[in-house]
Amino acid sequence: MGTVAERLRAFSTNRWLVFVAAMWLQSMAGIGYLFGAISPVVKAALGYNQRQVAALGVAKDLGDCVGFFAGSLSAMLPSWAMLLIGAVQNFVGYGWLWLIVTRQAPALPLWMMCVIIFVGTNGETYFNTTALVTCIQNFPKNRGPTVGILKGFAGLSSAILTQLYAVMHTPDRATLVFMVAVGHRWLPLD
Repeated sequence: MGTVAERLRAFSTNRWLVFVAAMWLQSMAGIGYLFGAISPVVKAALGYNQRQVAALGVAKDLGDCVGFFAGSLSAMLPSWAMLLIGAVQNFVGYGWLWLIVTRQAPALPLWMMCVIIFVGTNGETYFNTTALVTCIQNFPKNRGPTVGILKGFAGLSSAILTQLYAVMHTPDRATLVFMVAVGHRWLPLD
């Protein structure tokens, strides 16, 4: 039968299983695409006007695009460490946002809210980098299709997460923010 360590090692050396795990990871990692569903909750809870929500959107876009730290660290850290950094960033950013939206933590100035959104969304770059780098290394002759498939799953993630939220039938719209903060980040890729 083998030990758990042997099974994990066998999993991590099977490039097709890693690719499937990367697809699952990407299908839950596109939180940047969910801002349209989250922003009305933030706007209502904090009494923001559209200009303030737009500032949060810019911070979200920057967090989603600034991936050079993740790219630099991917050459030095194992995949599990990259995923852990992304999970912590996501949990801190969107977890804090959830606490604020549900009035369990005090509202912060707009610039601090932008930092929170930036940090939370920047965690996505660690997931994307880990999935893409690992699979490109596993499929060096098929980089284009590999990247295309994985990025397609990242695009589908907001639809998947929105449907999961809809299935819960909860009247509390802040639950979507909570789901983004904690509900979809723990897949091993190494």
